[in-house]
Amino acid sequence: MPDLKFGRLPGSIPVGLRFLDFYRAGTLPQAPPKVDVPVVPAQSDGTPWGMLGNDSYGDCGVAGIDHGFMVAASVTGETESFPSSDEVVQYYLGYTGGQDTGVVLSDFLGYVHQNGFFGHSVAAYAPVAVHDIPTLHFAVDAYDFAYTGIKVTAAMQQAYAKGDSWDLDDLFSQTVGGHCVPVVGYDSKYLYCITWGKVQPITYACWHYISDEAWAVIPGEIVSKGDDGRGINLAALQADLGALTS
Repeated sequence: MPDLKFGRLPGSIPVGLRFLDFYRAGTLPQAPPKVDVPVVPAQSDGTPWGMLGNDSYGDCGVAGIDHGFMVAASVTGETESFPSSDEVVQYYLGYTGGQDTGVVLSDFLGYVHQNGFFGHSVAAYAPVAVHDIPTLHFAVDAYDFAYTGIKVTAAMQQAYAKGDSWDLDDLFSQTVGGHCVPVVGYDSKYLYCITWGKVQPITYACWHYISDEAWAVIPGEIVSKGDDGRGINLAALQADLGALTS
């Protein structure tokens, strides 16, 4: 089994930032019953999505945002450039001050929101309650991915190595780390995330126990094209985010 690193530190929601559905007058638009995982170009390291240093460093939070931007580009059909694994690691170490400490997802999102990421940007972000599956589906459908934090067990590592989905049977073993995975698709049986260079299915029953946090991330391309936030009050959300850094 290849080296599988972690790196998600315990999460927090900044005071003054509300859950995504708060920024909608009424209920959010209903997401479709299925969103397919998009196809992305083959990566130079031989994995379909790129390990992005997460076999050597606990940079899953940085790899996760890069994978999310890759999905957004694929869904919109745009030709965009993405960093190499070495560049992702250097961005991570620049953020952490040179130490392999991992990241708090909300803090890292705030950093990318302020500083950008290799020509890509986060226009806004908001938390999603991890057990609110309709809103999680909406985030994946509307913004192409959800940026999430989970707990990983030793049995989940073994299932990943065998190419198996993550299910309830994988929970009865030691928790080995906190991990960041972008959820990039779903159907009636699974959520599909990207981790350690490939697509990993997660049953909803398993998700209920392993999920700690989820974030809707609105890529800058949506705002640059004049989109209104795809069902939410983007101006109100951006105002709340602005108040966090003022």
